[in-house]
Parts: sequence; C-alpha cells; structure tokens
Amino acid sequence: MTNDIKEKRKSIIENYGKWTAHNIKLTDDIYTIDKNFMGDRKAINCILQIIADNAKKKISDTRILDLGCLEGMYSIELGLHGAEVVGIEGRQANIVKARFARECLGLENITFIQDDVLNISTDKYGYFDIILCCGILYHLNTPDIFKFVKNMGEMCTGFTIIDTHYGEAEEYRKYNEKQYWGRTFQEFNEETKPEDKEKSLWAALHNNQSFWFTPYSLFNLLRASEYTSVYQCFIPIVPGQHDDRFMLLAHKNKGINTKLTISNEIIEEYPF
Repeated sequence: MTNDIKEKRKSIIENYGKWTAHNIKLTDDIYTIDKNFMGDRKAINCILQIIADNAKKKISDTRILDLGCLEGMYSIELGLHGAEVVGIEGRQANIVKARFARECLGLENITFIQDDVLNISTDKYGYFDIILCCGILYHLNTPDIFKFVKNMGEMCTGFTIIDTHYGEAEEYRKYNEKQYWGRTFQEFNEETKPEDKEKSLWAALHNNQSFWFTPYSLFNLLRASEYTSVYQCFIPIVPGQHDDRFMLLAHKNKGINTKLTISNEIIEEYPF
C-alpha cells in the first residue's frame, strides 16, 4: 500500500508538477510535499476555528463548498472531520492531486469537481451550510464577479468565509445601477497562450485582468447578495497576511429573528 502511494505520487509529480502549497498527510510517513513543510497548515487551523465558533450544528452534519480548492487541503481537512464537502477547482493539475489525496485517505464524503467557479448555481450544486471563498475572489473580473457573488449568496444557508485581497478606489464598475469601486489587477498579458494560463496554478483561470474591490464596495456587494451581516476576522491570526488582504465572515440569517428594526433612520450602504 505504501509503495503504491509513493509510486502514484511520483507519477503525478512527473505529469503535473510538484504540490505547491497543500501539504497533506497521506500515510504515517508520506506527505504530498514534506513532513516538515508548513505551507497552508496554519491557515486551515484558522478556518477550522472560525467554523467551530460559528457553525450552528456539528461539522459532521454540515455540507461545505470549497471554491477554488487548489490541491484540496481545506476540503480534505474538513472531510476528515466528517463534513460532506464539494471542492471545485478549474485546473486539471490541481484536481488530480486533490483526488489522489482523497483516495489515499478513503474519504468518500468529499467530491472534487473540475469546473470554473463562475458556473456555480443552486441548480447545479445545491445549497451549502458553509462556503469557503479563500484565495479566489481577487482572481475574478467584472462583470462575471457580480454574478458569482450573487450565486454564492443564494447557495449559502449559513455563512461564507472570504479570504481576499482588496484595492484602492481607483475606478468603478456599475452593476444594477450601483457603483462598485476598486482597482484592476493584471493576471496575464494579452499574448499569454491558453496552455500557459493552465500552467499558472496561482492565477486566474481565463481572464487577463481581475478586479479588486475596495472593502466598502465588497461589503455593499455582499449585502446586495443576501448576506445579512459581515465581520472581519482578527483572531485567529492569519499567518503571513498582506496589508491589502483580509478574512471576512459573511452570515446569512436563517433563524427565527430574521430582522429586528428600530425607528431611527439607518444608512443602507457604505460610500464605496
């Protein structure tokens, strides 16, 4: 069994390259990268704590969607805790590695699907108690990103964890007669070939540019996408977090007190 895992891992590396960040323990002495490599391990610990503090049911009773799941470590860890997990990833190299780890660990409660995250919808994938949108939002461009966030909001019945870069208010995009501010980020040159985009495992899937919302514009978009409250996470500390990046917890209120109001006038939106 151990030799089979070693040989399959070696074959995957020869055909698809080495694992880039997700160091998953496959057996007692075999890891996808190396036993001493930390990678995203501290980040997944942060995610697990947020879920433990906010989930209204046991994790083994939850259905979780992992968007842009890369090599599958977040999905694998949540699956090991008993959750039903669907991981969606656009690149074949990543999905092959994720499926390999799932098979080594015998986790039938995890499904890895190769698909563009822009294709998500309730009709296609159903509803989820928890959605992970970690490291993917800032790789999307307008106008597609507006539909993506809207669909994500419709699919979420509990809360969504968002880990993303944000931008300055350099330009705006209009959606449903409202302005959303941010800045353009260059993912690829116009001359970049599709096969070269496929090999860029930490970049956008197809689009040459992406749009980084300002924090306030992102908050407004989440509110317009059925999220009822949004919180920034300061603890647990996200290791190596950049100055222009944060982790958010966006809630959907499906409880008894869905809305409490006061007589005072309230501000509906942030000024971009």
